[in-house]
Amino acid sequence: MRPRVLVADDDPSTRALIDLALQEAGYDCVLAADGKAALEQARATRPDLVVLDVAMPFLSGDDVQRELRRDRRSRYIPVVFVTAKRTTAEMTARFRNGADDFVAKPFDVDELVARIASALRRAAELRALNPLSGLPGNLSIAHEIDARLADGSEVACLYVDVDHFKDFNDRHGFARGDRVIAHLAELLSQAVGEISEDTFIGHIGGDDFVVLAPRDQAEQLAREIIARFDETIPSLYDAEDRARGWVEAPDRRGRIRRLPFVTVSIGVVPLRPERFTGATEVARAAAEMKEVAKRRSGSGYAIDRRRETAVSVASPTP
Repeated sequence: MRPRVLVADDDPSTRALIDLALQEAGYDCVLAADGKAALEQARATRPDLVVLDVAMPFLSGDDVQRELRRDRRSRYIPVVFVTAKRTTAEMTARFRNGADDFVAKPFDVDELVARIASALRRAAELRALNPLSGLPGNLSIAHEIDARLADGSEVACLYVDVDHFKDFNDRHGFARGDRVIAHLAELLSQAVGEISEDTFIGHIGGDDFVVLAPRDQAEQLAREIIARFDETIPSLYDAEDRARGWVEAPDRRGRIRRLPFVTVSIGVVPLRPERFTGATEVARAAAEMKEVAKRRSGSGYAIDRRRETAVSVASPTP
């Protein structure tokens, strides 16, 4: 589905110019010749982004933006101003009121299209952020994997998953389960941030995460994640559980079960353009490696070496 852009400008030639450029760039356009019409069109058509001139009849661009931000249905629609009025004070006020970008008149139409694309991309990424971890979600993960495949980067994908997480939630409740997820997200950010700037962390959802890291550091990173997780996870358990080293809980028949602490399994897959055509294939292979890692007790990782030798499984913790 093509993104929809509302263009509001009282100058017919400017509207036509922007409309033509956006149509050629793959967008659908809705046009408005004044501020009142712009607000009505925004509420009726729910555009993905609004381009606003400042000086328009009935309502100014600033008035339109203010009304959009007051309405919960349009509060988060990106707004790009096209204006000749660009004093520092004016533009600072617009950014404070929620503007996403601006282009000064007279403008280069290619620059405007690029800024619109950038604002839409940022908005999509923000919508995809996981509210618990603050990490980008599936849309950004797929985009990053596809980009690394396209440029032939020497990168590996690490699929990180918490084992026995359902047992933890059943025993301690969802609030404490959320603490485990947030803890892992922070741990990943710290561990990944220490090895390279050329990295990415995404949150698939629940207790599943994806890390993209330099291929030659992927195995050491998997070991480091596991070591830190196993060292710190007991702090999220009750004191008596930590003293025992496991959790005792009744099953459905009332019998006491001994449950292990949560552990982490990691599937590692090198991104090889000659093997994978896109993010879906990479995700499938990484999930397969994760399941291989889960076959061993405790935390562990499995590396997909199928282009070289067999799959390698490791369990670096006792």
